[in-house]
Amino acid sequence: NWKDKDFKQYFAEAGEKNQNLFYSVRDYIMSLGDDISENQLKLYVAFKKVRNIVCVEVYQSNVCLHLRLNPDTVELIQGFTEDVRNKGHWGTGDLRIYLKSVDDFEKAKSLIDRAYNEN
Repeated sequence: NWKDKDFKQYFAEAGEKNQNLFYSVRDYIMSLGDDISENQLKLYVAFKKVRNIVCVEVYQSNVCLHLRLNPDTVELIQGFTEDVRNKGHWGTGDLRIYLKSVDDFEKAKSLIDRAYNEN
């Protein structure tokens, strides 16, 4: 039952590939500037400057990012990026990115940079 799980349990069940993908994402976001802090909440990890810029959830099938970016300014790619303005979700941000591989993470870096620079 998902209601009984927290971030640490999801992370433990995610498997080495997605755990390593999370560590790569975290290291990259933290390297963007000294003004970023990491805050592990019950269901996700938030990275923020003054306010959250990226929230990360880790699952067995993917690493899910929520970025504080307007989805109208991004070319949405099915299975990779999604407008979640009208969908309930954990974390802050209107753009959802699904990372299933290191290649996906490489594609997402420019959007992570934008979230950092625009907020």
